[in-house]
Amino acid sequence: MNHNHANWDEGTTKTLLDLCIAQKNQFNWSNRCLSKLGWKNVYRSFNQQTGLHLGSKQLQNKLNALRRTFLSWTALQNQSSLGHDTQTGGVAADPTYWEDDEADTSDGAAPPRSQPSSVKAPPFLEELYELYGHDPQDRGTLLTT
Repeated sequence: MNHNHANWDEGTTKTLLDLCIAQKNQFNWSNRCLSKLGWKNVYRSFNQQTGLHLGSKQLQNKLNALRRTFLSWTALQNQSSLGHDTQTGGVAADPTYWEDDEADTSDGAAPPRSQPSSVKAPPFLEELYELYGHDPQDRGTLLTT
């Protein structure tokens, strides 16, 4: 296994996401991640297209990091009392939301949320929605007669 340092610029990240989306569209997807066959196809295609020869763990770690960022952002989008800033694509919240959160965690139970890192929309939002944006129950309306 070749252990090159992963340089995740926009191009390599986009390539990884596009390959994962292609595998999902070919039904090489199980619940919320690629199947073994899907990963095998992504590894081979990614290394051929980029010439980087990154290890499978490096690709999996990058995709998992993107997924965590996306899910955190969507959780903030769906939280009550928070809105969507159409200009930035981020979360719009009254400054008192962040202050209230700090007061709620003053007992040392958990650290307060960090406003700047949590509010900005993640890069490649469209691709991440395609991979992770729909719940399994979001498959349309079942019609019966």
